[in-house]
Amino acid sequence: MEPTTPVKPADILARLPGAFDAAHKAGDLIFFDSSVRTVHGEFPFEVRTAPALGEKKKAAEAQEGPEGPETKRKRVDAPERPSPFRPPYVPGLYVGSVAGVDGEVNQSVLLNKFAILPQHFLLCPVEEEPQSLPPTPGQLAQAYAFLLAASRERRDLLAFYNGGPGAGASQRWRHIQFVEARPPVESWVRSMVFERPDRAVIHPTLPYLHIVHPLPPSHNLPSPMSADDLVELADRLAPALMRSFDLAFDALRRAGGDRSQGWNLLMTLEHLHLIPRSSPTYVSETLAIDINSLGYAGMLLVKSEAEDAALDSVAKAEGGLVGIIARCGIPREFGEQALEADATQHGGAGAAFDGL
Repeated sequence: MEPTTPVKPADILARLPGAFDAAHKAGDLIFFDSSVRTVHGEFPFEVRTAPALGEKKKAAEAQEGPEGPETKRKRVDAPERPSPFRPPYVPGLYVGSVAGVDGEVNQSVLLNKFAILPQHFLLCPVEEEPQSLPPTPGQLAQAYAFLLAASRERRDLLAFYNGGPGAGASQRWRHIQFVEARPPVESWVRSMVFERPDRAVIHPTLPYLHIVHPLPPSHNLPSPMSADDLVELADRLAPALMRSFDLAFDALRRAGGDRSQGWNLLMTLEHLHLIPRSSPTYVSETLAIDINSLGYAGMLLVKSEAEDAALDSVAKAEGGLVGIIARCGIPREFGEQALEADATQHGGAGAAFDGL
């Protein structure tokens, strides 16, 4: 199916329930039943168990062998498989399209073929762009427009982006993902102080580098947004994105890493979150668990009750679940060093953004 005439985000959201149910019934997507438990504490988490997902992985390993981090990188880099994000689309997975912002190509909305949460959908350009680069300001604005449209219907959407295979990306074609959720991470930042609306801030007590940038108040923004509104919004979101990446890449250099290790981006109506990565997978003697953006949103996924028990056991040794995700990030101290150096040289963080 080829992309159709663009519509507004609210129109897409109205189509989602019916499209999801029809695609599931037709077998165009697979929905994995799951259960969820809440882990309370200073940094609450949701741990979701999806046993059928573990069976799917076992079947794949029987055919192709186990998939560790290096195998996953090779699969992502392999050119043989056509991207599911390239038109023509599977008709049952295509929901519609929205217009590109400020001359950019249009964006298609597709249902996630393998869904853990209902109505999980993707926003991707109709022409191929690399997932290893951040979303453009226009794409970020269009993603925010979806969050805004959902909020006007009293729904909570989370947008997230896995920047490269080192951060959990399984496709090379650029795509922003959305799930309906009120992520625990927003409670983690509730007590943070944002002295200026134009500065990226480091979470002061998380053991890994977790960058948070406040976003402009949404209550006075129009929805639906006109083309001019979206351009203005892109111009407001772009600096927040640039400042956050500038800080992250400076911290990575100080940590002895580089941007090829990947990063995770989360967006709610209130905040932009950026987490540079050191590894895509947490590995111990008893547990191996892939961690993508949702893990840093406080939403972890396991594939069996046994894996859930192993996660709980390992968390005790790591000082909690936050200790597990910290192992796949970089230490907070490198971000603090970057902020101190920037304050000395320029009087603030995020003065430059180059190399992207």
